[in-house]
Amino acid sequence: MSTGGLIVLMFTAVVASVISSVFGLAGGAILFTVLTWVVSIKEAIPIHSGVQLIGNTSRVLVYIREVRWDIVWRFVLLLVPGAYLGGLFFGYFHPLLLEFLVGAFILATVLIPKPKHQSIHLNVFIGVGFVSSFFGMIVAVTGPFIASFFVFNNVTKEAMVGTKSVCQALTQLSKIIVFSSVMKFDFTSFAFALFLLGFMAVVGTFIGKKIIGKISDKKYNHFNNLLLGGIALSMMLKVILTLVL
Repeated sequence: MSTGGLIVLMFTAVVASVISSVFGLAGGAILFTVLTWVVSIKEAIPIHSGVQLIGNTSRVLVYIREVRWDIVWRFVLLLVPGAYLGGLFFGYFHPLLLEFLVGAFILATVLIPKPKHQSIHLNVFIGVGFVSSFFGMIVAVTGPFIASFFVFNNVTKEAMVGTKSVCQALTQLSKIIVFSSVMKFDFTSFAFALFLLGFMAVVGTFIGKKIIGKISDKKYNHFNNLLLGGIALSMMLKVILTLVL
C-alpha cells in the first residue's frame, strides 16, 4: 500500500466514521469504495472488516447505554454459520448480482409504507444476522441492509447507532475469523495500515457523537431514509453501469 493511498484512506476513515456515528450506515460503503481504489478487491474486503471492527467497537462503547440487547442476542445466533457458508461460496456467487439484490431490497424497505404503530417481530433479526454475515463475505458492505430493518421498528437514533454497531462489530469479527482461518488471509501484512485507519475511525466516532445530539428525531428519520435510498440506488446503478460498460 503506497503512502499516498494510506493518507487518502486515513482521511476517508475519519469521514466514514463520522457518518456512521451519526446515521449508523453509509460510512462502511464509502470506506470500502476508496479501499478498492488502493488495494485489490480480495484484500479490500478483509481490510474493510478489520477497520470496521475497530470503528464499530468504539461506537458500541460510546452508545453502550442505548443498545437494544433484545435485538443483539437474536442477531448473533447465526452469524458464524452465515460467514462460514459465505466463505465457502465466495467464488460461486457473482458479487454484482448480490449487490444489485441487496440494493433493490434496501430501496423497497424505504419505499414501502410503514405502519405507525406496528413493528416487525424481533425474531426476524435472527435471519438478518445470518444473511448479513453470508452476504458480507461476498459484497463486504451490508450495513444499509441491516439498517433497513431498524427503520421498521422505530428505534431511536442513538439506539439505532449503538445496537447496529454491536451487530456490525460481531459480524466483522465473524468474518475476520473466517478470513484468517478458512481463507488464510494474512492480516499481519496490513497491521500498520489497520492501526492507523482504526485510530482515525475512533476519532470520527467522537466527532459524530457530538453531531447526532443536535439533530431532531424527525429530521433524523428523514435524512436516514434519504441516505438509505441514495445508497440503494447507487448500488444498483453501479451494477448496471458495470455490466453495460
